[in-house]
Amino acid sequence: MPSSARSAARNSSVTTTLKWMAAALVLTSVGLSAQVKMPDPKEISGVPLPAADVPAGTLSVRVVRGGFDKNLPDVPVEFVINGKSRTIKTDPDGRAQVAALSAGTHVQARVAVDGERLESQDVVIGGSGIRIVLVATDPLATAREAENRALAASPAEKGIVALGPETRVIVEPAEDALNVFYVIDLINTARTPVDIGGPVIFDLPTEARGPGVMDGSSPQAKTLGTHVTIVGPFAPGTTHVEVGFGLPYSGGSVRLEQKWPLALPQVTLLLQRVGTSDVHSSQLSGRRDMADQGQPVLVAEGPALPAGAVLALDFVGLPHRSVWPRYTALALALLFVVGGLWVAARRPPPAPRVPRAKLETERGRLLDRLAGLDRDRAAGRLSESACAAEREATVARLSQIYAALDESASAA
Repeated sequence: MPSSARSAARNSSVTTTLKWMAAALVLTSVGLSAQVKMPDPKEISGVPLPAADVPAGTLSVRVVRGGFDKNLPDVPVEFVINGKSRTIKTDPDGRAQVAALSAGTHVQARVAVDGERLESQDVVIGGSGIRIVLVATDPLATAREAENRALAASPAEKGIVALGPETRVIVEPAEDALNVFYVIDLINTARTPVDIGGPVIFDLPTEARGPGVMDGSSPQAKTLGTHVTIVGPFAPGTTHVEVGFGLPYSGGSVRLEQKWPLALPQVTLLLQRVGTSDVHSSQLSGRRDMADQGQPVLVAEGPALPAGAVLALDFVGLPHRSVWPRYTALALALLFVVGGLWVAARRPPPAPRVPRAKLETERGRLLDRLAGLDRDRAAGRLSESACAAEREATVARLSQIYAALDESASAA
């Protein structure tokens, strides 16, 4: 495939995969993924959140250290209500609250934990109850994070990586080709970089066209032909790679076979529904139809696959063009080629080239004859009509002689 075509395919793939990444995030939020990332408590510290389970006109403040598993009881919380201060201590669950606040009241919560001062945003009481969490720094967690950063910068050790549960296959049918994307998460659960003894290599289907690594992927991933190589060492946490390629088909169906170099914790497939498109596989045990921004999406799942297993997916009902116009055009083109060869074969061979000296001799003879025609006519040896006919023939032959002489000079 020409480099320009590969580049265009990759650019098209980037646009498509961004759309599907958004769809995947939506699906993950409704339970597709087995793992749910909780937000960093520090990011929401002091932010007011409306709460349906809190009575209207009530502000509930929870004080924790580091995370939601470490409540801080018996801590004085200062509530500044319309400029006036009121202090309430937290209960055994780390909560303190004020109630019966009228709409439009301004409230701010403040607390000091081991010399660290925490403040909420300014809250305006509305028609619902409000919750706020104030998160104090956990020195043990801070020390561990510093230790993790130091370990992450240390030399790599022998270890392993595994495919994460977010690894999935995303497919978008197009005319005469599938746009296929692999979202690959390599997980290193160690606190140091690991060397697995070589790269992780994905051998894409031999029919794959224009394979490429998507923007946003780890720079450790490269493509060479249909091979995707992810080199180590692998940092702690997740090495994220997105790979895209085209899988051509004809007749509205195609099989995708992919060998996985590492164990796959679960099979997850997202297929954009186009027309009657569908997928069949004995390795898919569950499926459901969903919608993302009005676009129908089939979500299919299956059990774990061991390392080296081949995932085989049969896609059917795909949009495609009829092949007979293409074959007719090819047949006509072949007919023109054969006809041209036949005409060329029947064309007579070119006449042998006359030596220049012979041409010059004949030219002189014809010029002499042209000069003697008038004498023969005047002496009565040629009639008027015969003289005119011979003159015309002589001039025509001289034209041929001069053309042959010019060609001989050009060839020289």
